[in-house]
Amino acid sequence: MSNLQVALIGCGKIGQKHLQALVHSKTVDLVATVDTDAEKAAAAAVAFDAAHYSDLESLAQHHPQLDGVIIATPSGTHRPLTEQALSHDWHVLVEKPMALSARDAQAMVETAAKRGRTLTVTQFNRLLPTVSLAMETFRQGRIGRLVEGGISVRWARPQSYYDAAPWRGTRAMDGGVLFNQAIHALDVLLQFSGPIAEVFAYAGTLTHHIEAEDTVAAALRAANGALLTINATTSVAETNLEERIVLVGDNGSMVLGPTVQQVEFWRVPEDDEDDVKQDVNQAPARSGWQSHADALMDFEQAIKTGRPSRLTGESAVHVIEVIEAIMRSAEEGQPVSLRSVEGRQA
Repeated sequence: MSNLQVALIGCGKIGQKHLQALVHSKTVDLVATVDTDAEKAAAAAVAFDAAHYSDLESLAQHHPQLDGVIIATPSGTHRPLTEQALSHDWHVLVEKPMALSARDAQAMVETAAKRGRTLTVTQFNRLLPTVSLAMETFRQGRIGRLVEGGISVRWARPQSYYDAAPWRGTRAMDGGVLFNQAIHALDVLLQFSGPIAEVFAYAGTLTHHIEAEDTVAAALRAANGALLTINATTSVAETNLEERIVLVGDNGSMVLGPTVQQVEFWRVPEDDEDDVKQDVNQAPARSGWQSHADALMDFEQAIKTGRPSRLTGESAVHVIEVIEAIMRSAEEGQPVSLRSVEGRQA
């Protein structure tokens, strides 16, 4: 079977991760790059001997037989670019968050379904070895019913990080700490908890000169009764503190931390905690681009085999609904039911 032919839309910081993944792929060919900054597009294309353009219509004019695109632009542009790509019958792999409102995300899913195209999202922490191990353990019923859990994403993002790109820290393009930083961990938590019924939250911009929130604390009640907590901030000084996921079942508990690629606590019946920690924590370190390569492989296989992606756009909608509910609760100062959540206007 011939290699997948794709174009990269957006050649900034995250686009570079996709370029690294593409360099290591033997089954996906990058044939073009697109960026509104012509110099960035040209520079990204060099190593692949690819064409480069400043907009999608130029790409479509010169590459009508393209299989798909990777969208790695600021979050607020994801819906229009995805729908434009789908109008050309291209498959789409879009960066997280898929959109900054559930309304936009659902519209993207519906457009892809109508066009019969694959739409996947880089919520690739689901594919990490640690998360896969925890999920399989949970699916086997070995920690019992989830009763309590949560995430703590406490990272360092100095003011210079936000100042380096004018879209960062804005509501319309960035969305804040939950949409931009904590969404990966929250998405993983939802794989265990299932749908969320109600949330209550506080949020604030405590240490940065930005429009969106840099700190959020929230309590969630899952539809199955589990009680969950969310702590997220980019206000840690100097270096990242943690990305921790806690899962407490009525028959056992697991903690992934202090990064999601490590096991900190593993009390599962019939498992030796030290053995599990040794197997996981002493595994070779993964390269920074490896998760993007995982997402690329999932995207490629979904297109070539016709099987559902493990990172479908449809499966990415609920995490956006939850974030919207959290932010609405923080704004209104009262609990918010997920049934009442409508897309926030950008």
